[in-house]
Amino acid sequence: MKVKKEVKFIFMLLLIIPVFSGCSGKGDTADRTEIDISSLGSELLEKAEFEDELNLVDDTMVKKLYHIEEFTGAQVYIGSGATAEEIAVFEFDSGEAAEEGLKAAEDRLEGQKEDFASYVPKELQKLDNAVIKQAGKYLVVCVSNSDEAEKIIKKYIK
Repeated sequence: MKVKKEVKFIFMLLLIIPVFSGCSGKGDTADRTEIDISSLGSELLEKAEFEDELNLVDDTMVKKLYHIEEFTGAQVYIGSGATAEEIAVFEFDSGEAAEEGLKAAEDRLEGQKEDFASYVPKELQKLDNAVIKQAGKYLVVCVSNSDEAEKIIKKYIK
């Protein structure tokens, strides 16, 4: 009788362990994390160091600048054009769409490097040190003077 109870107990453990291991919290949590893109954009604008005055642009301009058509939301701030400084925070429907957005953002930064190399070469350092992060369905780009942007973004994207 005691053996039956032990076998039953072991059998129950074998059934329960896989259920709990599925809740371990490991793996990519970025797809499950919700980020307030407006708050992230505003915090970057307020706390990261910029020479230029950055202004929020509308979705039509965002699409022209980044060549990204499909996004759920965007907070994009650009300057006068005298500097390469900008902030772009995107939310997409999926991680796959965000990965495509990442490629477009990288292309934008490369284009900016080509443009600024000839008329404001000092901006190349900012572009080379740009923070660009994609996590789950989110994409963040920040071209600024300081390391503060990276710290701010890490608070939102873990």
